[in-house]
Amino acid sequence: MKYMGSKARIAKYIVPIIQSYIDELGDKCHGYLEPFCGGCNVIDKISCKNKYANDNNKYLIALLEQAQQDTSVFPENISEETYYDVKLHPERYADWFVGLVGFCSFGARFFQGYPRGFKNDGVTPRDMPHEFINNLIKQAPNLSGIQFKCYDFQQLNPCLKNWVIYCDPPYKGVKQYDSKPFPYDKYYDWCRLSGQNNVVICSEYWMPDDFKCIWEMPVKSMLNQTTPVDKVERLFIYNGTH
Repeated sequence: MKYMGSKARIAKYIVPIIQSYIDELGDKCHGYLEPFCGGCNVIDKISCKNKYANDNNKYLIALLEQAQQDTSVFPENISEETYYDVKLHPERYADWFVGLVGFCSFGARFFQGYPRGFKNDGVTPRDMPHEFINNLIKQAPNLSGIQFKCYDFQQLNPCLKNWVIYCDPPYKGVKQYDSKPFPYDKYYDWCRLSGQNNVVICSEYWMPDDFKCIWEMPVKSMLNQTTPVDKVERLFIYNGTH
């Protein structure tokens, strides 16, 4: 699923690293959790007996659950008229449909403008909502077996044991997913507490010194810009016990 900050481009690099910690725990691994699942472009490639995908956007979770259960109800396209009617009157529509329309937006950022684009010739228009819907339909079979939850990450139990937890929160210093500031200090403390008895891996550009960088790769990012800028994607692991 196309999603702001998606790890789809680098999943082939980071999934084997995350998977290695699950495999190392073997039968002791109780499960795999993503507190910020976004478009599920990592968890849909992970192999684990218990997989939980959480996000605090109820429309996103409703959309992913619908994709998991039945995509035949998805429309082929979303008109601009429908887009703005759903944005103004979400209460008139099913939550999954609000999610579908809302993320068919510019930059795949929830209701941030009806998407338009052109093919490589710069002249022929792209049908971007149709592309988004088809992308999600293709992904749907890989969502099988995932259990979806809708909580703020601070409501998730940090006292689990022998879980592998992969965190991909809004990055610090870049455009946020919504208008509410992300509580970074509370997030770091949640990771530290969770990391006492679990493997906690985080995607970010930077983390505090007690988080060890275990992988990095230069990428082109457009999170803050209209043109790509050079960034370095990194994976960190909480270094308190690992």
